[in-house]
Amino acid sequence: MANLDDSDKQFVYLQMIKHAILEINYDKKIRKNYTDFVRQFYLNSDQQLNIIDTFEENYNLHSPIWWYTRKCNIYHMLRKAFYKKDFEIIWRLGFFIRDLNRDIRKSHLQTHNHQRSLVTVYRSTAIKTADFEKLERSEGGVLAFDDFLITTLELNVALKFANTLCNDPGMIAIIFKIDIDPITSTMSYIALNNLSFFSNTEGEVLFSMNTIFRIEKLEKRQDRLYQVNLTAVGKKDEEIKNILEYMDEVTLGLSGWYKLAKLLVDVKQYDGAENIYKFCFSQTQENHRDERAFVQHELGHLNELKNNYPSAIEHYRTALGIDLKHLEAVHPALLSTHVNLGDVLLKNGDFNEAIKEYKSALKIEKPEKLNVPVQYNNIGKVFLKQRMHSEAQQNFEKAVQILLQEFPTARRELADTYHNIGEMYYLIKDYAKALNYYDKTLELDQKVFSQNDPSLASTYYNLATVNEALKLHKKAIQYVEKAVEIVQAFYGNNHAETKAYVKYRTQLQQTS
Repeated sequence: MANLDDSDKQFVYLQMIKHAILEINYDKKIRKNYTDFVRQFYLNSDQQLNIIDTFEENYNLHSPIWWYTRKCNIYHMLRKAFYKKDFEIIWRLGFFIRDLNRDIRKSHLQTHNHQRSLVTVYRSTAIKTADFEKLERSEGGVLAFDDFLITTLELNVALKFANTLCNDPGMIAIIFKIDIDPITSTMSYIALNNLSFFSNTEGEVLFSMNTIFRIEKLEKRQDRLYQVNLTAVGKKDEEIKNILEYMDEVTLGLSGWYKLAKLLVDVKQYDGAENIYKFCFSQTQENHRDERAFVQHELGHLNELKNNYPSAIEHYRTALGIDLKHLEAVHPALLSTHVNLGDVLLKNGDFNEAIKEYKSALKIEKPEKLNVPVQYNNIGKVFLKQRMHSEAQQNFEKAVQILLQEFPTARRELADTYHNIGEMYYLIKDYAKALNYYDKTLELDQKVFSQNDPSLASTYYNLATVNEALKLHKKAIQYVEKAVEIVQAFYGNNHAETKAYVKYRTQLQQTS
């Protein structure tokens, strides 16, 4: 389970990932992909290997509910994957997650669709004391169970199991009492009586995925045993509506595997995303050039995020190669790949190649109007890295001239260019001019960013360094104090940037 108030948004992304999994159209190849993958975990168990073989060959002979309740490898892998947020396993099991969810919904419609009376079920578990304290603070909020929830209609069964969980001093036993109003709730559930692999499942109820509940009340039943009363919520719930709207915004325009891969990148599950993109590329026909180029571009972006620059360069160039087979060299669709390739070449120290890509971006027909000054700024940054200050200045000034004349509201782009000019003057030790441009950068940054944005901290840090160079130590300390305050609030004390700023502040204080 995960609480919707989690600051790192991992819960919301998990919901989005599960929604994306349910939207994908799978074929038999992905089932074979899973069984080939999972065998490595059961090499010492002939019994499980035989079950995997049977699952692969005879999957359609039984219902997904039957397979899940068999509690073999697929059950354990799924539970483990959701508990550990192992997205590599989750996406490989996507076909089964979708099939099981559909099976539960179909069975629910057949057996419970006309039900009108309140349903109450129970679920016993144990949670860490810290998680229980968070649960206590969340009364009135919402709670979600990550996987397919198995519950019981019998309180005494739940209570008996909960009592066995009370002995661990680091854990709190919980009985979740779940009330479902079939009239207002949209979630699906099914009694397992005649559907389970096992025959002794009388009174057990299985829920579909994405079950979200409202926390109504916490009651202490005895020492280290609490009852938490939950009610099912539907899509009309205001908080749930906000989450669903956020989910739509984040993945706008994407669907299927590409939607899932993008979400995995967002939560920094790069290996899982990379495997999905490679799988998609292997399944995409040669004549689907746009899609193949898109996948290679995304692989380039992903490897850039991993700081694997040689691989990123290779994928971006592959994307360009595919596009150039059917597009003219000045086609607007090539713009982002040229720019991104230029960026990663710059990071990799391939300066001349980076300039070539930025110049190619300048030649694009009918690009976004801001493209021209942005590319002049990019070319200037490359020359700056090469310590070719005159060439850098020429390109920065071209960018500024175009921005001021044609894009007076493009504050972020102008601020970035002013910052680069300030850095150039700092490097040639013309500190007065560097200060002037850093001041201009700050003026624009304060209009663009919130007062706690890390970009503003970077500008304050630059102002501190140039004021130190001008022997204005008091001002330098004032600026670095502002930078430290922002990064501490945003990143925390253990982040590398925070430590660097704090170290610099200490050095200034010792020399002033």
